[in-house]
Amino acid sequence: MTNGATGEVYDIVIRGGTVFNGAGDPGERADVAIRGDRIAAVGEIDAEAAGTVIDASGLSVAPGFIDIHTHSDISLCYDGRQTSSIGMGVTTQVVGNCALSMGWALDTDRFAFERRWLAPYRARITWSSFGEYLDQVEARGIAGNVVPLAGLGTLRKRIVGLDARPPSADELLAMQREIEKAMEAGAWGVSSGLEYPPSSFSQSDELVELCRAAAPDGIYATHMRNEGDKLVEAVQEALDVAGRAGVPLQISHHKAEGRRNWGKVRTTLDMVDRARAGGMDVQLDQYPYTAFMTALSVQTMPSWAIAGGSADIAARITDPLQRAAIEAEMLAVHPDWADASAWTTIRIGVCRGKPEVLGRTIAELAEEAGKSPIDFVLDLVLETGGYVSAINFSMGEEDIATVMRYPWTSVGSDGVGTNPVGPASADRIHPRAYGTFPRVLGRYVRELGVLSIAEAIQKMSGLPAARLGLVDRGEIRPGFFADITIFDPATIEDRATFEAPHQLAAGIEWVIVNGRPALDRGVETSGLTGRVLRRT
Repeated sequence: MTNGATGEVYDIVIRGGTVFNGAGDPGERADVAIRGDRIAAVGEIDAEAAGTVIDASGLSVAPGFIDIHTHSDISLCYDGRQTSSIGMGVTTQVVGNCALSMGWALDTDRFAFERRWLAPYRARITWSSFGEYLDQVEARGIAGNVVPLAGLGTLRKRIVGLDARPPSADELLAMQREIEKAMEAGAWGVSSGLEYPPSSFSQSDELVELCRAAAPDGIYATHMRNEGDKLVEAVQEALDVAGRAGVPLQISHHKAEGRRNWGKVRTTLDMVDRARAGGMDVQLDQYPYTAFMTALSVQTMPSWAIAGGSADIAARITDPLQRAAIEAEMLAVHPDWADASAWTTIRIGVCRGKPEVLGRTIAELAEEAGKSPIDFVLDLVLETGGYVSAINFSMGEEDIATVMRYPWTSVGSDGVGTNPVGPASADRIHPRAYGTFPRVLGRYVRELGVLSIAEAIQKMSGLPAARLGLVDRGEIRPGFFADITIFDPATIEDRATFEAPHQLAAGIEWVIVNGRPALDRGVETSGLTGRVLRRT
């Protein structure tokens, strides 16, 4: 701790809180002084004057939380406030994960998925390059900071299309050049989403060459090819790709899906340990829930069946021979799906235009429709053009605690920043968008003791900042940017549930972004002081 000089004038002084520096050290009673957008002093502050004094007695003062895994580049196109994110103490979001990257989307039919996301908000794709997208996001104004990754799936769609084939030599070169331009525009690395077409069509050699285009400065964040039965093989592929490309590896939302795979994370964490011991820079992130959420088609159907656009998928489902092949492969991978009770763990999340199915399980919907669950799923995918997502309760609590304790695990929501009012409020989204960070601090720190409060804060701030290379964020130190979250350790908790997800967390009192409050005594301010943080 350092002492503030007597007689100094500051814009904000935070008095009397327990300060956690974000490096994992225990909290200490101290004051924090802010001048402009930086932390000016930490310690016993004897300020002659301050524009604002925040009484933090009984509260914890932490670096602003860094959400290392989000998909908010979608919602930043129409909502710079990002209320759900600010409301859980996040001051910086990493966007462009899982190969999905709005910055490479174009206003053409090939990007129907991206257009459909934006349509309810009367937003359009008005940029033509990764850099232009970042410029537009910042120009509209944002409440929190944004760290962009470049999604390789959207890039593949832009250059190669939706075909399940390797890129030609010219196409590979074109993708590499786009990555280089994105890095010059400020990207911090690249991401893959190897369960999602067209990223799933990328084989290891292609991924290596694309990652090399982001080296030496960029990271490779991967939603791996499998997180269930072939989890170990998927981790090995990720390690191989990053090792050959010479880039740091970030394993996204690490988990083991399906009861028969619970416990495999002990094996995969041993693999990471061995890789780190051999000199590789490997880390991972996690959200603290036993359910994941993604497209229903991706969760249930074979990868070959969801290749191409909506018309291609529909053609396969309506062709009797191909439909039979789809059903047979679904049962081969999941024999338990022959029993309707196995579908009680999958609930419909987002299905615009069909509010009657939201929040209900496949089991009950299929019974109501008089169909087998597989037939119901295929018919729903057909009816919606594939634009339906589901929440799948398939992870174990013990695995969550095991991954959370791992010293190289950061916290990431895997959410899309949103708002409790407006068009998105009707969607049954995953509660992680509102509750991830408070849930760690409330349930896993205060209630279960999985982590100490200092360990949890470090996984939310100092660790992700260091992983990204944010050299002057993620800790409370003089000279660092004043991104600060102040919360009540006795009351902080997630209120968002799977039944009612659009609820702000409890216990977050102040959120300061670049020296200005974005949340003041739990109330959102009008400030839009966030910035696009560019690697360059």
